[in-house]
Amino acid sequence: MGPSDKSEQHAIRRSTRLPLEIPVQVTSLSADNPFSEQCNTTLVNAHGCGLIAPRELTRGIQVRIEIVSAKRHTTAQVAEVVPLGGDPETWLVGLELDIPGNFWGIEYAPSDWTVEETLVPPVPEPADAEPAKPSTAKRRWRLTDISVGACYLESAAPFPVDTPVLVSVRALDKEYLLDGVVRASHPQTGIGVQFTGGPRHRERVAELIGQLTSNREVPRVFVGRKEGQQAAADRAAPPRDPEAPDPLLDLVLEGNSLSAEQFLSDLRAERLGKRLDPRLDIALPVRLTGLDVRGRPLDQRVMTVNISRRGALLEGIHGVLNAGDTIYLARSREKEEFRVARVMEDDARGRISVAAVDPNSSFWDAVLEAAGQFGLEEETLRGDGASN
Repeated sequence: MGPSDKSEQHAIRRSTRLPLEIPVQVTSLSADNPFSEQCNTTLVNAHGCGLIAPRELTRGIQVRIEIVSAKRHTTAQVAEVVPLGGDPETWLVGLELDIPGNFWGIEYAPSDWTVEETLVPPVPEPADAEPAKPSTAKRRWRLTDISVGACYLESAAPFPVDTPVLVSVRALDKEYLLDGVVRASHPQTGIGVQFTGGPRHRERVAELIGQLTSNREVPRVFVGRKEGQQAAADRAAPPRDPEAPDPLLDLVLEGNSLSAEQFLSDLRAERLGKRLDPRLDIALPVRLTGLDVRGRPLDQRVMTVNISRRGALLEGIHGVLNAGDTIYLARSREKEEFRVARVMEDDARGRISVAAVDPNSSFWDAVLEAAGQFGLEEETLRGDGASN
């Protein structure tokens, strides 16, 4: 790669890249290389994009990029072409915009996109042209709660569970880019995101929380879907610090098993520091019955790690269960139906979290009331009785 090649690569990467999938029409402006292909971007920034193309494009030629749904177009140069193989074969293509700026129409673009925020005007429509079909509404995000391990974002068009995302939060003219994965998603309401970064990432979140609590500025938020190998890696849950409880993260991890109304009620209580569904660390034996993923019966004694009024974290599970499966728990004379909220994969202790199917569950009431009477809410209890 020569000197000019390096400068082209640098030009494409000199502003913050967002992993975002946008359908675009790419058309050659070269008479010697005619083509027009429908492609999807994988990364975008103020200076260009990376996209997946179904054919090899010639490096250095000019192309026209059109976001058909937005009636917007601009021109760019093919700066990089990398074969991806496959059958049929595809190519990763890097395009450098002729006019840098927020061509992609992102409402709260990263701060370093302001070099040239000039949008190319829409294509003029003929007077007799048919009205264009309405485009999909932009997602608007509102940050309503955040902790070092998670956040909740309100949106009328939330991403589905297990979607890896990049959250951009701008406060006091500073931008914070946070990696995460959607753990709870409620239609027309919002998403709960678990942050997936390491110690430095947690420090960044802590700094953001400090900024938000020290001033009254409403942060501007953008959330983009992550794609590719890094996105797959980000679906894995980061290790939890047992010495650093995070009630919001606990609620987000449990949230997809709750109705939106139940979740938001608990979220409001969380902000006030008095969660409606407190957890109690207690080890009690219970009988678990049901069917595994292959339809084989399960009937085994397992232990609780902690319980709440509507759920529990269990360990010692033998057999394969998936999130959404239903099981039954029994102890003493109580028996109730629960739904698997989350399976802790690659956990040698065989842990799952479950939530009661009945929102008015009373399965754990006797245990929680007894713990409250004896002032044991904050202690770790050990139960010795066997379940039926």
